[in-house]
Amino acid sequence: MLKAVLFDLDGTVLDTLPDLNACMNAALQKFGCPPLSAEETRRYIGHGGLQFAQLALPLERRGEAEYFYKNIYCPIHFACKNQLTKPFPGEAECLLRLREAGIRLAVVTNKSQTAADALAKTLLQPFGFSVVIGNRDGMPVKPDPAGARLALSSLGVGAEEAAFVGDGDTDVQTAKNAGMRSVSVLWGYRTRGELAAAGAERFAENFAALGDILLEMR
Repeated sequence: MLKAVLFDLDGTVLDTLPDLNACMNAALQKFGCPPLSAEETRRYIGHGGLQFAQLALPLERRGEAEYFYKNIYCPIHFACKNQLTKPFPGEAECLLRLREAGIRLAVVTNKSQTAADALAKTLLQPFGFSVVIGNRDGMPVKPDPAGARLALSSLGVGAEEAAFVGDGDTDVQTAKNAGMRSVSVLWGYRTRGELAAAGAERFAENFAALGDILLEMR
């Protein structure tokens, strides 16, 4: 029986790519480095902010990634008003269907907890997520299952009673590592081929299809 669904955030619940690109480029400019294209940003995100920062820097400056991430990128990212970030079409209707079916909702993201909390109070607020777990000190990033397990514990739900929904290879691997079923969405930042290569078996082309797949899991 399906009692809960854990969602990735970037590229799954919210289209954050434009703001991530803008924040990183502002940080790179301040650090005297060339900007990223939207396509480069799409390829680099999904494994946590520190790796995003490392990949964004020129090769000869990647040894400065931790300093750049903590002191340049994070302050800019945390101050972001997310004006370019939007939900995906059909999302509100899908999540309402799930809640009406008695399914609890949570977010587990590699985005920092600070940034995730800011979105939880604004763009995520109408969707009824009971728990939002982000990257924090002592919490390894996905595909480590620690965040997913914390969310499940907070919801009082076992792994066999939950599904993980995401747009990335890390989400497929997180579900497997946590002993959960998974659904990979095709409106995000990875291709179907990339997801299949990571082990994805269920795919949703839009939120309406996702709702059907999840409700069939009950």
